[in-house]
Amino acid sequence: MSAYREPCQRTVRIYVDHNATAPLGEAARTAMAEAMAVVGNPSSLHAEGRAARDLVEAARRQVAGLVGPGGPGGVLPDEIVFTSGGTEADCLGVVGLARAGRRAGRPARVLTTPIEHPAITGAVRALGDEGFAVETVSVDGDGRIDLDDLARGLAGGGSAIAVSAANHEIGTMQDIAAIAALARAAGWMIHVDAVQAAGKLPLPDLAGHADTVALSAHKIGGPKGAGALWIRRGVDLAPLWPAGHQERERRAGTENLIGIAGFGAAAATADPAAFAAVSALARRLEAGLDAMSAVTIHGRGAPRIGNTVNARFAGALGEAVVIALDLAGVAASTGAACTSGSVAPSPVLLGIGLAPEAAREAVRFSLGPGNTAAEIDRVLELLPGIVARARRYR
Repeated sequence: MSAYREPCQRTVRIYVDHNATAPLGEAARTAMAEAMAVVGNPSSLHAEGRAARDLVEAARRQVAGLVGPGGPGGVLPDEIVFTSGGTEADCLGVVGLARAGRRAGRPARVLTTPIEHPAITGAVRALGDEGFAVETVSVDGDGRIDLDDLARGLAGGGSAIAVSAANHEIGTMQDIAAIAALARAAGWMIHVDAVQAAGKLPLPDLAGHADTVALSAHKIGGPKGAGALWIRRGVDLAPLWPAGHQERERRAGTENLIGIAGFGAAAATADPAAFAAVSALARRLEAGLDAMSAVTIHGRGAPRIGNTVNARFAGALGEAVVIALDLAGVAASTGAACTSGSVAPSPVLLGIGLAPEAAREAVRFSLGPGNTAAEIDRVLELLPGIVARARRYR
């Protein structure tokens, strides 16, 4: 359930910030508790070590299912590399592909979009410091990649392109199949950030399109601090730091056994079909927002992940609305948790063409399976007064 009680508080809060982190699911909680009793290091040869290794490999099989079907020609468990989270998975994928492309003699060029998560933009910025030419492909007002501009950017060859399957702030879904087809034809490799998409909606066969795919446990009811990168077989991807043999020498360091076990359980119980109900609640929220004055839903003209509603309340600072909602018992956000404490406007909203002042007037509501119609109605009951006050005080 999304409703919960804070310590020392009597009110039941409403949680609509699932894109920042989802509540820990019971399956993950149980798996993590069981893993706590396993004392061995997964790299040890004795019985205790083998028991730990068995847990890691079971989770690897479960997480592989998030990327695509298994079996001959499908996703193999040993193509999954466990990381500390989605951010590290993005960095390993983006930096690893770019460096692999350069080693293979491809031009040292990297493409991305202006609306990516800080995990990707940070990795791309680091590649720029290494001498890679970093270029940005334009998106339209709903956040969809301009395929003509992409084709122009791909001309002349390069190392890697990095895109998200579903945007973390406005929910826009990219046409990964079309993007990958253009990239393949031009000789590029492609990294896909599926952190917000995996486990929430039926994905295209990412294994048939991408070279690397980033995943995160805590977006699907698993624990924080656990992520994974799928690496297509045959891709020559070096580790970020060559310090150990773990994860087939792709990611050094003793595996986070408890987090990985929880990730596997969350992946095994993730049900994209359940998000049909979540999408219906999000549309209920949008209908209520439409009845308010001077409210704009971002990304509405494009396919979106069903749980995400990003709304601009013209004349009201998004931060003020979020704080007032919090005081009234509702947890929402102004954007990515990695940057929500910043006073700068959202790069995503700037990327789709909003002016800085307009970008500061947005609030993100991201729903999950535990939300109810009554909770959405309560949010809609609170918002008009909160927004009116925020407009007056601004």
